[in-house]
Amino acid sequence: MPTKTVNLSEEAYERLKTWKNNDEESFSSLILRILPKHRTVREAYEEFHSKHEGLTEEEAEKMKKDIE
Repeated sequence: MPTKTVNLSEEAYERLKTWKNNDEESFSSLILRILPKHRTVREAYEEFHSKHEGLTEEEAEKMKKDIE
């Protein structure tokens, strides 16, 4: 598998390293595990609706209050 070199500050490296599950986990595996795949708003909307029936009235009201 081809690889790329990425430069990180010491602080960024140390912070990223704390997210590793163990010493055997690669940084590539870590990044793929913790960062979601970039999606458009439309893709996220379609994925959400394919997995959920929709919000109940109670959930919708709570969401409105949380946003305000």
